[in-house]
Order: sequence, then C-alpha cells, then structure tokens
Amino acid sequence: MFRTTLLCSLGLTTLSSAATHNITSIFSSSLSPGAQIFLPSDTNYTEDVTQRWTTYDAPTYIGAIKPATVKDIQNIVTLAASNKIPFLATAGGHGATITYVNCTNGIEIDISNFNTVSIDASNNTMTVGGAVRFEDIIPPLYEAGKELRMLPPPPPPSIQNVYNPYANSNYPATGTAPCVGLVGATIGGGIGNLQGLHGLILDSLLSVELVTPSGDVLIVSTSENADLFWAIRGAGANFGIITSATYKIYNATNNGLAMSANYLFPASENRSVWEIFQSFDETLPPELSLTAYSGFNQTTQEMELIVNAIYYGPKEEGVSYLTNFTALNATETNLMMVAWPNVTSSMAFGADGDACTTGSYLNTWGLGLAETNIDTYTTFFNELQAFSQAHPDYSGIFVVDRYSSAAAAAVPANSTSYGYGYRNINSHLLFENSYPSDNSTLDNAVNSFMRSIRSQFQRTSGFSEMEIYLNYAHGDEGADVWYSPQHLPKLSQLKSKWDPDELFSFNYPVPLP
Repeated sequence: MFRTTLLCSLGLTTLSSAATHNITSIFSSSLSPGAQIFLPSDTNYTEDVTQRWTTYDAPTYIGAIKPATVKDIQNIVTLAASNKIPFLATAGGHGATITYVNCTNGIEIDISNFNTVSIDASNNTMTVGGAVRFEDIIPPLYEAGKELRMLPPPPPPSIQNVYNPYANSNYPATGTAPCVGLVGATIGGGIGNLQGLHGLILDSLLSVELVTPSGDVLIVSTSENADLFWAIRGAGANFGIITSATYKIYNATNNGLAMSANYLFPASENRSVWEIFQSFDETLPPELSLTAYSGFNQTTQEMELIVNAIYYGPKEEGVSYLTNFTALNATETNLMMVAWPNVTSSMAFGADGDACTTGSYLNTWGLGLAETNIDTYTTFFNELQAFSQAHPDYSGIFVVDRYSSAAAAAVPANSTSYGYGYRNINSHLLFENSYPSDNSTLDNAVNSFMRSIRSQFQRTSGFSEMEIYLNYAHGDEGADVWYSPQHLPKLSQLKSKWDPDELFSFNYPVPLP
C-alpha cells in the first residue's frame, strides 16, 4: 500500500497549548525567502498544501509550512520542539495508520519542494528528493532503460465501475498508486510486482540525507551512521525527516515489456480462484505477480472478483502459468503486452480508481499470510457480501497481493529493522473500507467486522504470530507486530539514542526501552 512519508512528531500530552501558538511569528524569521507559511483560514489552503489521502483518524493542524531548503527543515524541527508544537512531514500523504490521531494541533511540514530526480545510468543509481512520488521516477527510469521495484496498483473505485462508468458508487479507491511517495513506501518495506526479481525497495536503498530529531543533518548508509541506516529501513518514520535518498536501480526486464492479464469472475467462482492462488503457495515464479480484488456490486447485489496477472517476460511464458484461470467461467478477460510504465494502468481492466483523490474517509486494515486457506477466503468472501448487503452506505474492497518472496527472503532478516518474518509473507491482504464519516454506528460495525476477519485469517495464516507489511497495518497491532520481537529491543535502544524525547512517535511508534 502502501504508503508515503508521513512523520508525526512531538505531540504527547504536554502539547495541548499548541493551538494557541502563532506559527507565523515563531517561524517566519528563521525561514529562507523561498519558504511559505499557510494557515487553515487561507482561501486556497487545501490547494496550496498537500492534503491527506484519508481523513480517518487524521491528525489536526494549526497551520502548514512549506520549506525550500534543508536548513528550513532543520529550523522548523528545532523551533517546533522548543515550543512544544507537534509536526508532521508530508510527501504524498498516503499514510493511513490510526496512530496519527494522537497528533493534535500540529504543523504540517509540506516537503513537496524536495522533488528532484537524478539518474546515473552508468552506475545504476538514482537520487531523489524526499517528496518524490512514483510518477516522478517512471519516465526518467524508462527513458534510461532502467527500473526499480514498483508499488502495487490501486484497486478500481468499485467493481461495477469497471464495466459501468455511470454507476453510482461512493467508493474512493485506496491502496498505492503513482502519486504515492517513494521514500515513505521505502522505509515501510516497499512491496510490488517486481519484488520477485529485485526484492523489497528498502533493499535497494543505498543512503539517505536525514534531518534528525536534534535538527542535525546526517548522511546515513552502511558506511556512515550504520546503526541509524539499519533502523530507518523498516522504522524510518521514527528517526527523522528524509530529505533525499539514493537507490540502486536495475536494467529493464524483458526489454521493458510485461504481460498483463485480467479476469472478471462471478461470485460462484471465488472458491476456485482461491484454489488456484493456493497452488502458487510453494512456488511463484519471480517474474509473476497476482492481484485479486473482491468487492460488492451494488447493481447486481452480489460479490465479484477481479484477478490480474503481471508477467515480466515473453507472452507465451506468462500465459502458461494462467491456464487454470483461463479454464474458469470468467465473464470478461483481456490480455496484452505493455511497456512497464503502463503496467499499473493496465490492471483491473484499466480502472485506475481514485487512489490519488485526497480527503476521503477510508478505514484500512491489513495482514500477511504464509499460506492460502481456501475455507477462510471463501468464508470471508461470503461474509463481506452479507455485510455489504446489510449496510447500504458501506463500500469495501478486499485486495490480495501475491509476489514471490524468494528475493526478499534471500536478504538476511537481521540486515534491516524490517519485521523479522515479513520477508516470508506470500500474500499481503488489504481490507479497504469506505463509508460516510459522520456514521459512528457504521464505524463501530466496520471495526468489529475487521477485527473478527483479521483474527480468522490469522488463525490459518501459517504464521504462529501476526505478520504484516507495515504500510498496510491498521495501527492497533502494537510495536511487537510492526517491528517483530526480534528487532524491537535494538530499535528501542536506537530510539533512546537518537530520539529520547520521542519527537517522532506517531507513525507506528517505536517505544523507548
């Protein structure tokens, strides 16, 4: 999912007076001429300042600052800390953890000016600003004949909208999309359809420039501040604001071409689809990725299921892995070869969704699985239909991302702070719930339903403990789940060293020892 740099800081219980601060008087004299300060009362505030993708359990702001230089960010961090004002650095704005709700009366540090992209094709490296989004790197990478492990795509805005663009649906798509911030996705792991070939994005990260909680600027890599580099690759939101990052990039696979196949199945075929997914549990070719979208069609009052397959190789090879899907009773299919920049737009029959639309009320949950339990999937599929029928204002999409875990698992689990067992996840589940923000009864019903469903999948997950891709986590799981019992003690010690005042403690917070 899914998600971008959204780093909330300072906030704890001592900050209730922050709403009374005059941020213009506090910060203006310390900022460069290119920096800007915005207040919520400004006419164009929502256009001038990056808005969050979801308003569910959102932080609250007394204003926003758009820094123009790294020195601006240093000064903002230092002054905010001394004035006990919480702050949140925003790039793409796709972070969705409920832990953000604890950041109140804060400052949004909109780092959108940090958007440069520089590619060194001869050395296979790319350096980007901290606010760069995936859509910013796709054209220059493709033109250079290179690639980086990309994010999973957004689901369609609703199942019925794939074929009926005039259908009345209030569901705004979630998940990840070209507008997601690269750095934020990276520090939470970074999964996607090239994962089988190149592993996680965080394993391609070579170095970063970081503004620390003390306001210092550091270069962080395996050779400089190595302990901090270990920490940010998996828990980076807890240790500062990344202003730039350098990545290893790769020659484009299959001359930059991939096969994309889509299938639309009726509800009656769902068990057969899960059986096929289970058949890939032991071996999923590294070039192949599978994504399933399940949702309720308000027109037919039944569930439907879309399956997409991406294969980074010749068409005939890709097709050979899909014979079982082809044998099912699909109501619509298509198959095409596309240039890799068009992979995302080819999925789900080209229904891009609204994952770049901001300000929607979206309640997301996730889980990681080692195994596919057909009965659990089928039971949930039926329960989601019943829940949707019982709650007309509710729209939900269930997403299953399947990528080969071989390349990720080949990297030693202790080499980064990314959850110890997360590299062995075969299926990433994302539950995306949309409904009116003023319906507390539905809030409670959805959360109760999601807790029950998450428990059902966990019991048959193949893992003894809960495992989850951090960027898909709801935020109620706890630090042992976010970072794993194996990595949490070291992370806590590093938190004590680099951020003893817990200034960066609202994005899946690492606790002090």
